[in-house]
Amino acid sequence: MIKESKLTLKYAMELSRLILENPQMRVVMWIKSDGISDEYSSWCGELGKPEIKEITMDANKDHWLEREYDSYEDCYQVYGDETDDWNDEEIERKAREIEWEKVIAVNVSAV
Repeated sequence: MIKESKLTLKYAMELSRLILENPQMRVVMWIKSDGISDEYSSWCGELGKPEIKEITMDANKDHWLEREYDSYEDCYQVYGDETDDWNDEEIERKAREIEWEKVIAVNVSAV
């Protein structure tokens, strides 16, 4: 079993490598909403594995989304229930219109 301090060092080294290899990409903290509530207080998170992700905002511009690489799933995430009325061709077209941004995402988990 790897000690937490060794794992943190491993992830920090991986993050450094990704930044040096991809200086044009911005670095974001990627926090899954599971277990985190916004009650105007502080919370603590642990450094997780950094990785390159493709992200975008949903149609309402209030949630960040990670690309699923599946036209239907990506459209559903971005456009919501609107997609229920779309045929396969419309879904494929709308999926190509989504503006994804490649970022270095540092996964953070709630403690």
